[in-house]
Amino acid sequence: MTEKPDRASAQAVQGVFAAETTTTVGFGATKRRVQQVVYLYAEEKEPGVVTCTPLSQNYTPAGAPRNVTREELLAKFKPEPHIYLQKYLPAMARVERMVDDADRCREQGQLFTSEFEYKNALRLDENHIRASFGLGLTYLERGDTQNAHVVFRKLSRLEGAFDPEYKHLFNEFGIQLRKNSMHAQALGHYAKALRLSPRDEHLLLNMARALLEKGRPRPALRLVERALALRADHAAALRFKEYLDRKLGASPAPPVEMGMELIADSSLEAQGPGPSGSKGGAP
Repeated sequence: MTEKPDRASAQAVQGVFAAETTTTVGFGATKRRVQQVVYLYAEEKEPGVVTCTPLSQNYTPAGAPRNVTREELLAKFKPEPHIYLQKYLPAMARVERMVDDADRCREQGQLFTSEFEYKNALRLDENHIRASFGLGLTYLERGDTQNAHVVFRKLSRLEGAFDPEYKHLFNEFGIQLRKNSMHAQALGHYAKALRLSPRDEHLLLNMARALLEKGRPRPALRLVERALALRADHAAALRFKEYLDRKLGASPAPPVEMGMELIADSSLEAQGPGPSGSKGGAP
């Protein structure tokens, strides 16, 4: 069990907690009361608000997390530091090793093996973000858009999937969605990412590219201009803008309302090759 100091000098809660519950099973003469111990992992990410996730028999997350007050947690559950140190931490380390193995297989092009390893990890931690992204990328790299769409829907509901630590994964996932002609999903995916990182020029360019492939060059140009406003010397953005200007007949694009529709509709593989500016080809 660990205690982390927060700004208010109180110690933030992090660890495994347990409570005993009593349930009735059977009927008539076989009716009896059974006691169970329920474990959950609790982490106080904000002062006074604790996120609690139920644990499975393997001491890995099982079920949706929910927030409770610090007082509610401590009134109903007692800390179990030995379970945290001897069961939870080793179980989570095992999941991380499985995901690492799956990542290596995917990077080496062993897509069926990586699928198997990601699924094994997700059986232990069904909401593991890195494993979920990895499984979705595996499907997309295989061209399996049906299963990729299932993962996309799951990721859109996962709390924390668009946190900055997963930035490279959600950017790569959006690129692969676009490459598989899943433009609506790619744009919706980047929309969520942009809400958290509105000043990320890579996301803006990736969304612009998806818009262009949907046949919407003018909104794409507006996004490219936003990217250039953030970084005027961005080489890929400059080439992209030159291409779009030529495509639109060198006439400036009219102002576009940058509301949710566009921001749910906007991205370029900014980390990869940008649009060709010399031949007038599409990016």
